[in-house]
Amino acid sequence: MKRILIATTIGLAALTAGCTGTTGNANPTPTSGGATPTSEPGSTSGLASVKPCDLLTESEVTSLGLSYPGKAAQVGTSDGCGWNVSGNGGVRAGIRTSSGVKDLNLQGEKISQIKVGRFDATKVEAQDNAKHLCTIAISVSESSSVVVIGNLTVTSEDTAAACERATKAADLIAPKLP
Repeated sequence: MKRILIATTIGLAALTAGCTGTTGNANPTPTSGGATPTSEPGSTSGLASVKPCDLLTESEVTSLGLSYPGKAAQVGTSDGCGWNVSGNGGVRAGIRTSSGVKDLNLQGEKISQIKVGRFDATKVEAQDNAKHLCTIAISVSESSSVVVIGNLTVTSEDTAAACERATKAADLIAPKLP
């Protein structure tokens, strides 16, 4: 019973964080264009017009060693996009126009406040004790956020590598946010 409770808690927390936790080969669908925010910095309405798969360009995705194009998917209240590495996880970026960082369930082995570009962010190493995950939640405004999750295969315990992947992706995404 304890194992079921732990597994359920981890599953729900991962869903809340906007991560499917799946690994392997993705069958991406193409997207077009780039994000062209036109609103004031921190504007929730500007974030609503951003398409998650436009948060990283093809050259940015390939520089991270990921497959382009990304695969769009909604997880919970997060409109997101995932880019994968065959057999070694990937990156997911999720846009939450109605949830600020303070509204998210961010729990892990180590939590720190950082800056990503001009934005305040929360870095969560080993989200919900999953050592293959690292989450960077960017505070776009009090009521909106972009969550970037770097993940490796589920059997990996290399949190540092997952955080390196998430940090690099977040640094590329931040300049495109309103």
